[in-house]
Amino acid sequence: DALATYQEVRTIQQRVLGADHVHTMMTTMNVAITLSRQSKHQESEVLLRELLEVQQRVLGAEHPDTLGTSYTLCVVLEDQQKFGEAVARCREVLAVRRRVLGAE
Repeated sequence: DALATYQEVRTIQQRVLGADHVHTMMTTMNVAITLSRQSKHQESEVLLRELLEVQQRVLGAEHPDTLGTSYTLCVVLEDQQKFGEAVARCREVLAVRRRVLGAE
């Protein structure tokens, strides 16, 4: 099962590399996406919020990976019908992307 494998890898990476390591962050994203695809949206949301905190601290709020995680959180919030928060977060992501990457 993919979820179990990702979770096992993530546990090892956290222990060996630490939560702030880029590979641990990527695996955490894979776990969150897998949870969401299995309709475990609440678990995915919790993990994405934790990942965002790490990414903002380590990579910065305007890093493409941080923006990608924030957008993924938008989708997971929408899947849970948390439309107000989803729309507000997506607008924030779009504004930062436009400022950092340009309007096109």
